[in-house]
Amino acid sequence: MTRLITEWINEPEGDIGRIDEKLKKAIGMDISALAFLAAGIPRPPKDKLKRRKVAVVRFTTGEGVIGCFAETVEAVVRHMGASVFIPYASDAAGIYEAVSLGAEILFMADDDCFIALNVKTGKIAENDLATAKGYVKALSLMAGGLSGREAMLLGYGKVGQAALELLLGEGASVSVYEKDAAKTASLRREGVKILSELPRPLSGPVLDVTNEGGWLGAGDIAESAKFSAPGIPMSLDDEAYIAYYDNVIHDPLQTGVAVMLAEALDTGGGSDGSHRP
Repeated sequence: MTRLITEWINEPEGDIGRIDEKLKKAIGMDISALAFLAAGIPRPPKDKLKRRKVAVVRFTTGEGVIGCFAETVEAVVRHMGASVFIPYASDAAGIYEAVSLGAEILFMADDDCFIALNVKTGKIAENDLATAKGYVKALSLMAGGLSGREAMLLGYGKVGQAALELLLGEGASVSVYEKDAAKTASLRREGVKILSELPRPLSGPVLDVTNEGGWLGAGDIAESAKFSAPGIPMSLDDEAYIAYYDNVIHDPLQTGVAVMLAEALDTGGGSDGSHRP
């Protein structure tokens, strides 16, 4: 998980509203509909969702609390319709406070891991996988489907590895570009091509899960490109982002959180995907 900085998430309520409107224009649905679709879970009625109680617990370990992180997660959960609060206490005391006040789902993050835990079912949603699910589904919708299409995957870290499986599951043939050749050295998959150089300009469906900012300019992108980009900082520089704004889906945190909530709300299984009686 890339450690966020406060400047990227300093307007929690405003950011989620803008993201929602952009998604409606790009893929015809809001962030909540995208999240449940990506998670493969039916969207619950508003009255039932309102009865689900969520807590966002701050953790002070490692480099400490990121400003506005908890508030941003809280804003996404509230926007999707669940009841949510941030405990006054942090760390273990925060977990105790959250559960004592009836929270069913706990969002928790440290420097290494970001999860949503359903304390009643044992269901765990992890941010890297949830982010990959949300952005692959968004890319598929924006591109009019990926089956039989050539897709480009930029980056092969944790999110990229999860995204590759999802892209293949959507029926795409995938070209992977990763600057660190050691990460793809052992990758041998049918339908996957490893690129040592990036073809320019990029065209068609592109999933950008790198975290090196501003290394792609407007001249590196074709008008036909559809960019789904959870990577932060974003690969597109400011000029390219503005030029191709309508063909880019990007946010620093919110889509992954939305999918995490959808997965954690699922009462059908445990963290291993098995179904409970």
